[in-house]
Amino acid sequence: MKSADDFIKLYSNNLAPILRDLEPERKALLLLFWTGIALLAASAPGFVLLLRSGQPVYLLAAAPFVIVAVYPFYRFKQKKLAYADVFKNCVIRELAALIDPHFNYFPHRYIDEEDYRESELFRHRIDRYRGGDLVEGALGATHFFFSELIHEEQHESTDAKGRRQTRWEIVFKGLFFIADFNKHFHGKTYVVPDARGSFLGLGQLFEKWSFGRGDIVELENPEFDALFTVYGTDQVEARYILSSSMMDSLVHFRSKADTPVHLSFINSKVCVALPVNKDLFEPKIFSSGVQSACLRDYFRYLALVAGIVDDLNLNLRIWGKV
Repeated sequence: MKSADDFIKLYSNNLAPILRDLEPERKALLLLFWTGIALLAASAPGFVLLLRSGQPVYLLAAAPFVIVAVYPFYRFKQKKLAYADVFKNCVIRELAALIDPHFNYFPHRYIDEEDYRESELFRHRIDRYRGGDLVEGALGATHFFFSELIHEEQHESTDAKGRRQTRWEIVFKGLFFIADFNKHFHGKTYVVPDARGSFLGLGQLFEKWSFGRGDIVELENPEFDALFTVYGTDQVEARYILSSSMMDSLVHFRSKADTPVHLSFINSKVCVALPVNKDLFEPKIFSSGVQSACLRDYFRYLALVAGIVDDLNLNLRIWGKV
């Protein structure tokens, strides 16, 4: 696993020249975007006069600007996709290779919905599922893969006038990691963020409702207990999985990730979900692409998730598959 110093060297020697070459394309994107905005702004007076006077002639004055604005926005969308494709293949691929040159990076692929469902971490209905930036590799004896994912659930309601309204709820958005745990589990163990500090203490009530995840597993680690709640269908196996060293590792990883962490140990795999409320690994359009700050952020997330193997000691083969 490479360090921040290695990132600086990669940026100076490889990434900065690539980003400088991409700057004209980024600026061309900006020109298209602001051209569309300027045309819409030019139509505004006509619409204002239309609303004030009700005279259709003002609509005829405003409409051409709106119609012409469609083209730069259409071109902006097309060129942005092409720009993002080049950025991911030239920049994000280099960052993944910096962590380990044997990692495989697939910008347009993501974890299969079936694998996501199998984790049983988020049991909401899946009405829209998408993602990207799949990284696959092995560290030591542990094979793993992770990607960005967005899981949404659709809700429909009817207002007082009988009009149907549709609302999309984001169930999970962030990085999802799956690795081989080298053990055939007899039961299922779930480690979820502790809810006891939630509003009016309602989290304590929700904790008692396992929603099909088995019973609460009581563990003797106050620091771990303050961060996580554990459910399991096999109490003995859950305590064996969550050894003292594993609980200490999870406390350390939670601090490093600085975001709630969800895990499941199921079907010989460990699944880890890290919610991140922003678009990851996407190029910045409205600021200089040559700046290293956003790339450092990309590198941090890639290293954080790939580092789960070491952080949770997944290469420590205390069990063999039986």
